[in-house]
Amino acid sequence: MANRVVVNPVTRIEGHAKIVLEIDDGGELASGHMQVLEIRGFEKLLQGMELVKMPQMTARLCGVCPAAHHLVATAAIERGLGVEPPSDAKLLRQLLYAGHVLHSHALSNFVLTGPDILLGIDAEANQRSVFSLLAVDPDLSKTLLRIRSIGQRTVELVGGRGVHPVTSIPGGMASRPGADKLEVIAGWGDEAAASLEQVIGVLKPKLDELAPLREAAQLPYHSLALSNGGTVDLLEGEWVVIDPDGNEERRFAGPDYGDQLVEHVMPGSYMKSVRLKGTEEKHFFVGPLARANVNSKMSTPKAQAALDAFRSAGSPRLSAVDFIEARLIEMLNCAERMSAIAGTELGDGPIRTAVPAVGAGRYVGAIEAPRGILVHDYTTDEDGRIADVNLIVATQNNYDAIDHAVESLARHYLPQNNDEQLLNGVEFAMRCFDPCLACATHTAGRMPLIVELRSGGELVRTVRRGGAS
Repeated sequence: MANRVVVNPVTRIEGHAKIVLEIDDGGELASGHMQVLEIRGFEKLLQGMELVKMPQMTARLCGVCPAAHHLVATAAIERGLGVEPPSDAKLLRQLLYAGHVLHSHALSNFVLTGPDILLGIDAEANQRSVFSLLAVDPDLSKTLLRIRSIGQRTVELVGGRGVHPVTSIPGGMASRPGADKLEVIAGWGDEAAASLEQVIGVLKPKLDELAPLREAAQLPYHSLALSNGGTVDLLEGEWVVIDPDGNEERRFAGPDYGDQLVEHVMPGSYMKSVRLKGTEEKHFFVGPLARANVNSKMSTPKAQAALDAFRSAGSPRLSAVDFIEARLIEMLNCAERMSAIAGTELGDGPIRTAVPAVGAGRYVGAIEAPRGILVHDYTTDEDGRIADVNLIVATQNNYDAIDHAVESLARHYLPQNNDEQLLNGVEFAMRCFDPCLACATHTAGRMPLIVELRSGGELVRTVRRGGAS
């Protein structure tokens, strides 16, 4: 009779979820599925609010990726009103976002996934943490955390706040940093770029040691990302889809996403999945790996060299493990862009332009959040208030791919009959995607990990980690 293994909660991710593994009578994995445990009710909460307040309100949807919601809301309003912000405003937004992505990727690669990479997936559970990293290699750990701090401080100086930035407004930016602050940011960019080159030299051999997992976690899925003439661009571009063989399948503009994508309610979960429309629906993934598959160019020299090396090993790269290296490349690009924008590119021109009054209409914005394409779609009434809203967050776009990776690594670890390896293996599969589930909601207190093995509905065995017994 079938058995069920439940991993609840998954550790070292942003938010709270559980993994359910169904095992058949022969001891083989029948299915694996991530269930998101938190309700996202923001589409309802935003109804009735003024459209022009969306950049401020939606920045508070998430404590991990607030800058992404802040900027995509601004982009939606400007596109709907036909407003083009001044060039210096665009550069300031790029600067703010470079800091945000640097910080977000550092959190994922160093604090959440770093213990798996540097200490090993087979390390004891109580040793796989950032605190153990600090004990094992204090200098490296401090460098990793310093890079994250640089990104966050840049958001603070440009966005007005380190968390939930406020300076991006319809038509441009509300303020700009002074010359002294820009000089500091440029120096931070140089520091981060130099540090990242050293860190990549340490992490790359560790990632190479994960070759068996890389092979096990292959994703036979399409890649979807924004492309600005073949260059990775987090804030502008066409939507481009390539198939697993690297052939372009389709491209379209952001407002047309409804003609190309379909959302599905997933069993036992508060998060929807998203698939490509067609005679037969197709699975895809988004995020730094998809961006590296769709695009062959980065906007800075060191990041371009890193991308060339990454793609030389094969393109498209289709393993969930490859997300980690793709993040490192984007971090290098962000650091270089911080130096260039704050050091030489930003001028002293206007940073805002007038915008017309808001009436009834539809406003759609799409950018690349750190985890992949993010959509804000607003419909307003004649008073400029939100009548309807649809948000598609990056992790929704990755739902099917996450499930596939969870199943794949569960199949990899099940024959080893090692409970701890199985637990962390399926968790690691999720961490590769850096899922952001919580939207700033967290559970207080200790987070125990309990896996229940049941047969015919009866509890056979319990594997517990942490928490009260």
